[in-house]
Amino acid sequence: MRYYILLPDDTNGEENYSTNILGEVSFKTFWADQGFDVFEKMVYTYPNPLDMITIKDETNKEYTAEEFLNKISNLKINRIS
Repeated sequence: MRYYILLPDDTNGEENYSTNILGEVSFKTFWADQGFDVFEKMVYTYPNPLDMITIKDETNKEYTAEEFLNKISNLKINRIS
């Protein structure tokens, strides 16, 4: 399952830009992509505006930041790059 992050200025259709791809789940591992770096910076630097972002999966199901973190909490996290 692939996950995407959309910031307030992003529109639908921009999910496949590398900076919008959070990562992908396979083999009990979350393979973090560039969007995950953006997400981490937001969590640590600007935690209050997290409700302004949209996180969704490849089926267009939306998640809050907390729901997304709960989804990947039991997975090993690896960086793609």
